[in-house]
Amino acid sequence: MYLFKIKFLLFIDVTKYPPICIFKGKQVPRGEIIPKGVICWFQENAWMTSDLMKNYIDFLFKIRMSENLSKESSMMVYDSFRGHLEESVKAKFRQHTFQLAVIPARLTSLCQPLDVSINKPFKDNLRKEWHEWMCQGGAGLTAAGNLKRAKLSDVCGWVKRSWDAIPDQIIFNSFKKCAISNMLDGSEDDMVYEEIDKLIAEYEKENLNELEDDVEIVSN
Repeated sequence: MYLFKIKFLLFIDVTKYPPICIFKGKQVPRGEIIPKGVICWFQENAWMTSDLMKNYIDFLFKIRMSENLSKESSMMVYDSFRGHLEESVKAKFRQHTFQLAVIPARLTSLCQPLDVSINKPFKDNLRKEWHEWMCQGGAGLTAAGNLKRAKLSDVCGWVKRSWDAIPDQIIFNSFKKCAISNMLDGSEDDMVYEEIDKLIAEYEKENLNELEDDVEIVSN
């Protein structure tokens, strides 16, 4: 399997932009075509470095320019990973007029919308994609009888479909659960905390039932 990381770009208004997959290596293998709706970057260790962060900021700014949002006030919420905190990265954000909100160390699981509400259903979707690929025979076997790894383009397809399947309402409410976009008078807090837990539970139950159905079909 390819070693890779995924960066998601989303806004409180539930705008979901293409996922960025950071793969280990230098370029897309010859003959492979990356599906539309996924962006591929490469780094020798599949790490999100400060240089890639600067590319990420430029990418974000171009999107906002294309949507006439470059002059709108905006805030970037991100965790205290070392590559995020370098002064050159902060300066790049300020250059493009982003207000920065860095989540304190060890609080990502409480304050980062992706960690709190989105990563788990996304990974469940990705696992389901892998299960279906395996049930269909995967990429076959090597001469030694070992499983061949998936093509990079296959992995990108799994990521795209898994991301597209995340309900908009879960993303919207994830910001509420992290108290990023709540009404300042506190009127939304209890309602939204209960609602997002319900949404995630229903979503996970639905996907578990689908996965169980797939397993039953394959086993017959």
